Amino acid sequence: MNQRTDMRDQAYLSGSEVKKLNFIKASTTLEFRKYYRAGLRSHIFEVLEARDVQKETQGEIIDGIRMFPRARPLKMFRILRNRFKSKEAVFQEIKKYNTLLKFLGPDLIALSEEFMADYTGTEKSQIVLCGLQEYVDGQILDPWRLFGDNYLRELFGSMPQTDALDQQTLVDTARKNIENFVKKIRDMITLTGYIPDLAGIGNLILTPGGDLKLVDINNIVEIKFNDTIYLDDKGYPSCDVSIEVLSILERDILQRQIHMEDPLYRLFLSPERRERVKTIENEFYTNL
Repeated sequence: MNQRTDMRDQAYLSGSEVKKLNFIKASTTLEFRKYYRAGLRSHIFEVLEARDVQKETQGEIIDGIRMFPRARPLKMFRILRNRFKSKEAVFQEIKKYNTLLKFLGPDLIALSEEFMADYTGTEKSQIVLCGLQEYVDGQILDPWRLFGDNYLRELFGSMPQTDALDQQTLVDTARKNIENFVKKIRDMITLTGYIPDLAGIGNLILTPGGDLKLVDINNIVEIKFNDTIYLDDKGYPSCDVSIEVLSILERDILQRQIHMEDPLYRLFLSPERRERVKTIENEFYTNL
């Protein structure tokens, strides 16, 4: 993306080269594969069993037919791109995850085991923050493509079902979980004045069983009730856009009327402000 990194960083973080990191123990049973959706804030790798990767690439005979089952990650391994000057700075970063866990709970976020590592690959010691995060199987709930009343039904239709629930039951379950998600985000806003990044495509995953999971756990931004459009550390208006996503979930998924007398929506969804945000977004994507 637009993140500038040391060229040596780029080299050691390509594909299975992550094994060459000084804090990763060599393994013959596990493989690291660069995830295709690596983000602005993190290098992301799938942690896979080597035997599953072998089946995926070489195939296995099932009932006389050679099949190539996709290797399913055991975990998602994240390495934050930020380099921290002190352990205290890392603890402040981990507070973001703990805040999400407190308000959303394990049912609504991809759980992660956060840890610090001493990286020496650039010929000097640097503190990096890593995470072994729960792998969430499912389809992206894309707030910008909620087309029609049958969106959830069609989303489930594109996923392999592993249980006996019919589609309507899955849709009802998903709506209930989305309603719970919206409520808890609202509680977090009210009690902390912060909102997580809901805007990125791929940040929200709907599972085959109807659960909703937030998988981007490293970007929480403060909500400030004034006319200034605040940008996150990457220059994106994530606060404004996340509030817009919240309104889309309420309006298009939960079928609620959006009340503009709500102080949150009155400020952040005003036509003039949304036009300014759209201009900033366009500039952001142009400069990627």
